[in-house]
Amino acid sequence: MKAGAQVVAISTDDVATLKRFKEERKAPFEFLSDAGKKVVPHWSGTMPVVGVANRANYVVGKDGRILSVVEGSAAIDPTAAVDACAQAH
Repeated sequence: MKAGAQVVAISTDDVATLKRFKEERKAPFEFLSDAGKKVVPHWSGTMPVVGVANRANYVVGKDGRILSVVEGSAAIDPTAAVDACAQAH
């Protein structure tokens, strides 16, 4: 079955930091920088005071519907999001 969704990480970190993080984690998906905080507030929001993105995994289907959401400490491991992509139609 062809995957019906794709994992993409969006972070308020800069590109160089995300590149290192992706390499260290051997993450099989792309990381996008939102250092200007234009996208993050519309999805997971930012943590008060420190201003970094709240951790959340969203699986968005090809039709634009959100298929799955995992937030907080449970979102540290993206395995569930990756698996949900493989199962999406």
